[in-house]
Amino acid sequence: MPKLTAVLRRSRTAVLLVVAGIFGAVLAMAAPAAAAVPSSADTLVLTWTDGGDLRVTGFGYRARDLVEVRLGSSPIQQTRGDENGRIEVSVPRPLVATGASGASIVLTGRSVSGAARVMISAVPPQAAGRGPVDLLPWVFGTVALAGLAVVVWRRSTGGNGEAPRGYRGCHVA
Repeated sequence: MPKLTAVLRRSRTAVLLVVAGIFGAVLAMAAPAAAAVPSSADTLVLTWTDGGDLRVTGFGYRARDLVEVRLGSSPIQQTRGDENGRIEVSVPRPLVATGASGASIVLTGRSVSGAARVMISAVPPQAAGRGPVDLLPWVFGTVALAGLAVVVWRRSTGGNGEAPRGYRGCHVA
């Protein structure tokens, strides 16, 4: 009976380790972060959305004032800021495709003090699809699972019920 309990305990441990490895691999497979510039009070943030549009966010403009958004020298649209002076515009993919990666996005408007405010940033490249780095968590999970299988296999086949040489003579009554 004690041997059966030890086997059950080892198999439960192995199952828990396998489940933990699977959860770890699934949680490690997070979507790649969108390309963006860190934001502060006076920056222009360009972020690719999941739909393929480019989200343009500017800070520090006059509240509810008109701001012009341009791609290079061609105007895209005019929009109004919110009550905090934040501008957020979604530029459709076909418009961004005309000015490839590296083209300038320009926001022109008035700052809180009333002075002219122009913010310029380059269109960031879109994130590539999938690559070899996306397989890395799965490789780690597979190696961990194989190592666990080897440990469990060695433990289950190693015991034949006899004491190692040298111990038998010392402990015989």
